[in-house]
Amino acid sequence: MKKTFFTLLFTFLALPALAGSLLVASGAGYKTVVEALADAYSTQSGTTVERIYGNMGQIIGQAKTSGKVDLLIGEEGFLRASDLPLAESTPLGKGRLVLAWPKGKDEPADLKASAVARIALPDPERAIYGKAAAEYLENSGLHDPLKDKLVVVGTVPQVFAYLATGEVDAGFMNLTQAVAAADKIGGFREMDEKLYKPIAIACIRLETAPSADAARKFAEFLGTDAARAIISAHGL
Repeated sequence: MKKTFFTLLFTFLALPALAGSLLVASGAGYKTVVEALADAYSTQSGTTVERIYGNMGQIIGQAKTSGKVDLLIGEEGFLRASDLPLAESTPLGKGRLVLAWPKGKDEPADLKASAVARIALPDPERAIYGKAAAEYLENSGLHDPLKDKLVVVGTVPQVFAYLATGEVDAGFMNLTQAVAAADKIGGFREMDEKLYKPIAIACIRLETAPSADAARKFAEFLGTDAARAIISAHGL
């Protein structure tokens, strides 16, 4: 999966910039909402919105090396802690951490129970919901009892893939991904927001954006009623 992601990404980034287009790099856990927003904006404006996805570490790296990224979508604090030349931001909403479980299984009331053998979470060093899951586990006192059950993967969609194939008994992801995959998982519940740091999701323009005007217009669209309805419907 990782090899395929980078092969497609580097193939795309090797192409020349298209007229009337912009490139948005987003955290993979927001693919469904970004796809809906990009499609709606393209229909309205005629502008092509190219999209790439990965964990926060991946998209920061690509923004640094490619010189072709116009906008980043993800947790604002995480992105601004990087050394990227970031300009103004447009808030999208508050990210929420959930625990999901596979189809055919009951909600795991006690993660310490022997019936829960494997729990997936995104990489805490590179993915914001991995970091949030790690904070939740630490602050709830569950990290040490569960440490041998934890399965660290790269991104939120990889957590979903493990749940969909029944390779884990539970997994941490964001609410947006859980809503998008509701018919493919057994269910999900939100984690106590007091046990992890607030997650502010935003769209941020790079100062080096090659399509700066198009990026500003897309950011303006994100504040419209039509865009806010899409964002709200996807759990933000």
